[in-house]
Amino acid sequence: MILILSPNLCLDRIVVVRDFAAGRIHRTETGSVLASGKGLNVARVARELGARVTVIGVIGTDENGRAILRGARAHRISVRAVRVRGPSRVCTLIIDPGKTETVINEAGPARGAGVEAKLLNVLRSGLRHARVLVLAGSLPAVLPEGFYARAIRLARATGGVRTVLDAAGAPLRRGLAARPDFVKVNRAELGDAVGEDLESDDAVFAAAESLRAQTGGQVLVTLGEAGAALITADGRWHLRTPTVRRVSAIGAGDSLTAGLVVGLLRGQSTLDAARSGVAAAACDVTTLLPGTIDAAQTRALISLVGVTAAGRLR
Repeated sequence: MILILSPNLCLDRIVVVRDFAAGRIHRTETGSVLASGKGLNVARVARELGARVTVIGVIGTDENGRAILRGARAHRISVRAVRVRGPSRVCTLIIDPGKTETVINEAGPARGAGVEAKLLNVLRSGLRHARVLVLAGSLPAVLPEGFYARAIRLARATGGVRTVLDAAGAPLRRGLAARPDFVKVNRAELGDAVGEDLESDDAVFAAAESLRAQTGGQVLVTLGEAGAALITADGRWHLRTPTVRRVSAIGAGDSLTAGLVVGLLRGQSTLDAARSGVAAAACDVTTLLPGTIDAAQTRALISLVGVTAAGRLR
């Protein structure tokens, strides 16, 4: 079972607006709502690929919180939620098909008694049945920046549960010190973690190698349309994404995480699991809603993921 710790769950409001520009009045073509946050995006894709998943997160006591739970159940996802009095987080996604998306993220709950202790208690229970723990997304202000680090150490103490960290900013930097087994970041998140601007491929690989040396694990860096960079103790590779018709890239990184983790659970090599992840991300790009893929299409795309060895690690 895949256990996903994603404290900052939300309800996404997705609107399609052609020729969107700030400072103008627009009319939407379509509007949708989706139970979301990185963890639920990862979970939807993992379920589509046939894995069992449980998500642990924080939601409010309002109708939006109830909508998040209903949305998760509709996709056969088990959610262990810690409820915080007040409104649930809502994020707005503006999609201009084929162009760069606009995302407005709310911060999440800032107050709540005993939220960290409650989440850790739920995590301890879930770890008894998990093979992989994915730590995904931002942290609400009600939690300390080192929360993911504490969760990784708890998973290690449980024994036998691999950890995959997919975060940004301070939660990522603090989490690295706990030595997760796998780190998945995009170029900007990696640059922030090492304090550098990563303008070249060589700079990306060098920064990723520094993360691998720090954690002793493996690192996957997403590069948008250019694919991904994989760095392990055995070598480093550039994975090139298949050419697909872009609708929206929001959530593609979450689909990559899901494809990677499901591949690892099924005994694939790290490189083959990463290829599965890149294929899932490419499939997600062809859909409107984040964390949405078709399993058959994803399998067909795996063979189209190009792989180039980028030299041995020093």
